[in-house]
Amino acid sequence: MCVACLVPTEVRALCVDCAGTPTFSRSSATPGVTKTLIGLCAFFALVGFMLPSVERLFLFSPAFAAIQPWRFLTTAFLHSGIVHLFLNMLALYWVGSPLEKIFGHWRFAAIYLLSAIGGSAFVLMWVLVQPSTVYTATVGASGAVFGLFGALFVVQREAGMDTRAVLVLVAANLAYGFIASNVSWQSHLGGLIVGALVAFLLIRQGRAKGGITAKEQESQAMLMTGAIFLGMCAFITLIYKVLFGVLS
Repeated sequence: MCVACLVPTEVRALCVDCAGTPTFSRSSATPGVTKTLIGLCAFFALVGFMLPSVERLFLFSPAFAAIQPWRFLTTAFLHSGIVHLFLNMLALYWVGSPLEKIFGHWRFAAIYLLSAIGGSAFVLMWVLVQPSTVYTATVGASGAVFGLFGALFVVQREAGMDTRAVLVLVAANLAYGFIASNVSWQSHLGGLIVGALVAFLLIRQGRAKGGITAKEQESQAMLMTGAIFLGMCAFITLIYKVLFGVLS
C-alpha cells in the first residue's frame, strides 16, 4: 500500500504518482510510538496497582475533571487489572504498529491521544443524559484503542479495501460494551468517532498537492491537529457549562 495516497501497491512503498512529492513523513520500520505507549501504560498501571492514591489522581471522573482537566488524557494510561491491561496493549500493538507506519510517528500519536480525550469527552457528555454518572470513575486505554480501530477503517476505506473484518470487530466489541455493566461503552464510542475523524482529515490533508513544499504541508498538518485539539477543548467546556446549568 502506498503510504501517501493509500492506493494498494505490490510492496509497501510510494506509488509512482506520489514518489518525489510532499506527503506524509515516512516512518521507520520500528513502531516507536506504539512501543512507547505500551511501556507508559504498563508503567502507570503498575504504579496504580501499588499506589491507589496515584490512580485516584489520574483516573477520569466527570466531576473532578472539571477542575483537573489532565484526567481526560491520563485515564488512558491506567487499567483496572492485569487482564484489562494485557488485552488493551495487545490490541494497541496489533493495530497501532501498521497504522504508525502509514501515518508516521507524530500523526499516529495525535490520533491515539485525541481519541483518548474524545473517549473521556463522551463519558462526560453522557452525564447530560444520566446525571447520576457524574461521579463515575473510568480507566483504560480502550477509548484510544477504539480510535485506532476507527482510523484503520478509514485507511481501508480510502484505499478501496474490504472493511468487513474491522467492522465486525468493532461491532462485536461495542456490543460487549453495551452488555457488560463494568465497561464504558461511551468511551469506546467517543474514541471510535474521534479516531476515524482525525484519521480522515489527516489523510486528506496529507495527500500530495502542487505548489506546496513538504515542510509547508507538515506545518499545515500540525496546525490542523492543533485546531482539532482546541475544538475538542471548546466542546468539553460547552458540555460543562450545560451540565452546570442542569445540575444547579
